[in-house]
Formats: sequence, structure tokens, C-alpha cells
Amino acid sequence: MTTHEIVVPVEDKWFDLEIDNDKNPLAIVLSAGHSAYNWEYLGPELRGRQTYQVKLVRLGYVCNVERARRKANALGYRLVGGHAREPFKAKFPNNDRKGPVIFGASEWKDSYDEVVVASLDGFEGGWNESFSVSGGYFGKACRWLVVSKQLSNI
Repeated sequence: MTTHEIVVPVEDKWFDLEIDNDKNPLAIVLSAGHSAYNWEYLGPELRGRQTYQVKLVRLGYVCNVERARRKANALGYRLVGGHAREPFKAKFPNNDRKGPVIFGASEWKDSYDEVVVASLDGFEGGWNESFSVSGGYFGKACRWLVVSKQLSNI
């Protein structure tokens, strides 16, 4: 690794991330290579461009996104949504191969009627933009992007 490479921050370390909440949520679907046909953004509705203090945390094994939200809430965090996926990938273009990153605050219904959240999976040093089923199981390798509840309007 050269000194000019930008690497994903270590877990539990706060960093700034500018998020454009005015971006069309279906653009996030398109950026992952999907057609937006029959996709629906379920929310929440957010507005404005803002810089957030965020960090990556592991929540352990959780059986669905709602449980992850409750677990994060109990730890004093809120999950950050899919609008953060592109800015995160732009800021940290090199995958550190330490597990997927889940953006669990916002949800879409895909063309198969599955409710999903935005995620990033790694491949050969880069990121694969994807979606994970909200009602599915998330293992201990998953890292969740969070913001402090005290500092958040997310």
C-alpha cells in the first residue's frame, strides 16, 4: 500500500461524510446496475446536503434490518441510509476486505417485491454496489454505517 491510498477507516472511528439527501433515490438503484423499473423507494424522506460525523460499527449477528436498527439505537446510534453509499464509495474507493458495509436506514422495494437496503460488498480491491434483503440475516462480518443519535437528523 502506498501512502497516497485512501483506506476505509477503522471501525468505531468517527469521520466526516457529505451526503446529498436530495439525490433521487432511484438513482441509487441505477448506480448499482439495476433498472429502476418496478422499484419503489420506501423512505424515509430526507432533504438537503449535509456533512455528517459517521463511523462503521459491527452489530454482530442480527436476523433483519429492524433488529439492527434497534441494536444500534440501544448503543446510541442511528443507521445511515442508502444516500450515503455513493459518497462513501467515492471517499473510500479501495475495499479493505473486512466485510460488507450496510446502509440500513432507508429501504426500497425491488422488482421482485423484496424490501432491500443499500450495501457495498468487496471484490478485488474495489466495491460492488448492491442491495441486501431487509428481512434477511446479517452476519458478524457486516459493518453498519451509523451516526450518533445526539448529532443526527437522519
